[in-house]
Amino acid sequence: MTESHLIDDMVAKEQIRQAMARYSRGIDRRDEAMVRSAYHEDSFDEHGWGLSAGGWDFATLVRRDGNGFPDEWKQTTHFLGQHLIEVDGDAAVSEVHFTQVCRLEDESGAEWDWQVGGRYLDVWSRRDGEFRISRRKVVYDWQRTDPVQHWPGPDTSVPKMYVGGDALSTEGTYFGSSGPDDPSYALFD
Repeated sequence: MTESHLIDDMVAKEQIRQAMARYSRGIDRRDEAMVRSAYHEDSFDEHGWGLSAGGWDFATLVRRDGNGFPDEWKQTTHFLGQHLIEVDGDAAVSEVHFTQVCRLEDESGAEWDWQVGGRYLDVWSRRDGEFRISRRKVVYDWQRTDPVQHWPGPDTSVPKMYVGGDALSTEGTYFGSSGPDDPSYALFD
């Protein structure tokens, strides 16, 4: 491989890693434009769980308008693991491992964490100098749902260093949210 081919390969792989990061951040922050930025307009996503649609249609599910992800989904966190990426000119394929946690609230108000481990199997194409997803298939390797266990005692939602310890100060502590008021938006604006 020549040096120019090696550089092109490295740039392509970085574009793909950045698109994956935008996808995950967009889902967790409920940012439709960011999720769309990972997909070509004519892409298709076989996400499972009855969710197979165009990538841009899939992106609309982050809306909080009653037509997207269920309101019971209070928060999601996606963590991306290893990326196996093979590039061939303006085409690429990738397998990216992920872990996802979704905080759910049932009709009684009880909270549950749905944890999933799986892989994104993506076909990528470079158009106008940018790699985006053309086709996605999500493979689920494992999942579990656990009740959320808060600290024991009367102050169950107070953060502590250990059970029975003194409450930690929340001064200078930043908490995330699903939307543009998340602290990360100030960093990237």
